Amino acid sequence: MTGTPRHPYLDDPSGFVALAHRGFAPDGGENSLAAFAAARDLGFRYVETDAHATADGVAVALHDATLDRTTDARGRVGDLPWATVRRALIGGREPVPLLEDVLGTWPGLRVNVDVKDARAAAPVAAAIERTRAHDRVCVASFSAARRRATLAALTRPVATSAATGEVARFVAGRR
Repeated sequence: MTGTPRHPYLDDPSGFVALAHRGFAPDGGENSLAAFAAARDLGFRYVETDAHATADGVAVALHDATLDRTTDARGRVGDLPWATVRRALIGGREPVPLLEDVLGTWPGLRVNVDVKDARAAAPVAAAIERTRAHDRVCVASFSAARRRATLAALTRPVATSAATGEVARFVAGRR
């Protein structure tokens, strides 16, 4: 549509966007800085990561609510302080990254951030603010409430996704 404003996150001259889900980690090192670097080295301009918050309010890039499946440590991220989570190694090799490091390491990289827990909303927003990544971030969540809480804590707009219920209502309304 002519005249419809688009968020800079969506401005890709090719018209087609390939997104590296949790980075590129054929060896199980998903959501690690090495996985995001590998995706970038392969030419990906867009990556997806998930975000949780530690017990002391630090946003980390990690899919699961626990460290159990992807790292050499155990426990719920939300119950542990950053000092403990930072020692967990993804695939036994790479530390769990701060979301801020994912956003800050590659200033041209576009990042879809899936906010996985309500307590992560403010820490995710703080990481976006500190890295000034507003124009290259899409805040996503299966929960509209989590997504809205994250957006409310930001000083500038970001691209956003629709939550599960919103998509369902859209599809039902189209029928």
